Amino acid sequence: MLSHLTALVLLPAMALAGVSFETDSRPINRAAPGASSADMLAKVMPAVVSIRTAEVIPASVLKRYSGRIDPDRVLKDEKTGETLLPTGLGSGTIVHPDGFVVTNRHVVMKQDRNTVSETVIVQLQDRREFRAKVLGVDAGSDIAVLKIEGRNLPFARFADSDKARVGDVVFAIGNPLDVGMTVTSGIVSALGRAGKQGMGMAFEDFIQTDAAINPGNSGGPLIDYEGRLLGMNTAIRTAASGGSGNIGLGYSIPANLIVSVASDLANGGKVVRGLIGVQGEDLPLSEATKLNLAKTGAVRVSLISDGLPAAKAGLKVGDIIVALDGKPFENWNELRLAISRHKPGEVLTINFIRDGRGSLTRVTVAERTLDR
Repeated sequence: MLSHLTALVLLPAMALAGVSFETDSRPINRAAPGASSADMLAKVMPAVVSIRTAEVIPASVLKRYSGRIDPDRVLKDEKTGETLLPTGLGSGTIVHPDGFVVTNRHVVMKQDRNTVSETVIVQLQDRREFRAKVLGVDAGSDIAVLKIEGRNLPFARFADSDKARVGDVVFAIGNPLDVGMTVTSGIVSALGRAGKQGMGMAFEDFIQTDAAINPGNSGGPLIDYEGRLLGMNTAIRTAASGGSGNIGLGYSIPANLIVSVASDLANGGKVVRGLIGVQGEDLPLSEATKLNLAKTGAVRVSLISDGLPAAKAGLKVGDIIVALDGKPFENWNELRLAISRHKPGEVLTINFIRDGRGSLTRVTVAERTLDR
């Protein structure tokens, strides 16, 4: 290390005669296992879109704040001539060739979180822009469905998210921080995340991933190794110091929940969920072990609502539910989600234990309303 900066002297450049540098121009062997996912991503990325929201600026406001509004942020509605000010940014995925797009509810809402934005603009990878119609939003899952007027559009197919496993390779695609369409990669870090993540949705069943997700990625897809839509990137946990960037804790809504909710929104504008009128709590491991249920989920009924299907079917507080339609579950949240996905009028078989003895009952699903 030099002891004095004055000892540093820049010498004149010297020409090196006869020196050449070699370049190997061959592309990498993308057929080799794990070498590249470029071909797969090239097929799915055209289905990923950027979504911007904007609000009309009244003429009186324009006049009052003339000179204080950044002109680069102001847009013009080509049809109405109205002046628009961008208010939000997110991502989305075209999931049908006729222009159906899925994204997060919070991407298309005004800042008051209670009203859908007046203008939603969808931009494709080829720079085409469409003014989208919001067909419906669902606060319980933070899912929205948009419609743009197009035919034979690029679209992504859904994966069966119930078959995802921790360790599966995934790719997050979106427009983080408005830098442009970006791909990050990682793995499925955990499944069935809910409640403790503090997201606040009524129906949470997140896929956790370490693929980098940042503001602007909301609503964009989490893609599996086959190029299918495994989830929708929705939220991140950030550093305790108050930062807003990625720290490797991202959360995505699983594909099967998206399909269920989006189908309702696309076909009727609202989500119809099932309810049987029961609340439960996870059975402690010590009790589950005594009942030989330690390897599967079990839920103790903590509340039965009078007049609703569970009460009519004979379920009681203290019963231990062990299966729904013969299928085990991990915990109360998973059981609650499974019940909610059934439509009113469907009949469910519930296996339960009462006073140490196994039994079953059939319950006809009712419709869940906002107040229950």
